Amino acid sequence: MFLKLGGAGIAALALGSANQATAFSNPAATNRQQQTTINLGSGDIGIMNFAYLLEQLEANFYTRVVANNFYAGATAEERQILTDLRDHEIIHREFFKAILGANGIPQLPAFDFSLVDFNSRDSVLTTSQNLEDTGVSAYNGAGQAIVSPEILALAGKIVSVEGRHAAAIRDLRIPRNGFFAPHPDDFALDPLTVLAIASPFIPRTVTVNASGLPRIIVV
Repeated sequence: MFLKLGGAGIAALALGSANQATAFSNPAATNRQQQTTINLGSGDIGIMNFAYLLEQLEANFYTRVVANNFYAGATAEERQILTDLRDHEIIHREFFKAILGANGIPQLPAFDFSLVDFNSRDSVLTTSQNLEDTGVSAYNGAGQAIVSPEILALAGKIVSVEGRHAAAIRDLRIPRNGFFAPHPDDFALDPLTVLAIASPFIPRTVTVNASGLPRIIVV
């Protein structure tokens, strides 16, 4: 694998944090006919559900890419990287599912990728870069509001991997262009901005209630 993920370390910290997570109230998902409202919750649980939703989106995207046999002209390196990203995002998704337990939002069966041409290299890699960049910015923003030191440490581990994902995809799109890090630090986005960016991928039958998430001022 081109990237190594400290799965054992994340799992160990997850076990130490699980009891704390279950002390929070369970955010419910309510169904009205075919319209579903997902309540992310509040506090650290809300932030973890927010991250869980994003990891579901990324895992679903890369699963689609690999299941589609990638795209025309995909090199062996591109296939390996995209497969690694799929595996990493599935690990992230399953980690949040496990640590949240009964406090977790449902796992969505599908997302809306109607704007993505999975047969086009440019469309797949551009979407991948947008998802990875948004994911890094989401963790950077939401991390400011995390109260639990254990959960903050876990978020730090995951965002470092997401940052390597973003760099790997950027290098595939524009190899060795010298602009891998145009800024000395990564951008941070507040959760509502991130959800607005992700909204085209959320099925129209799903409404995400993020009203309980903390308001974060990013600079």
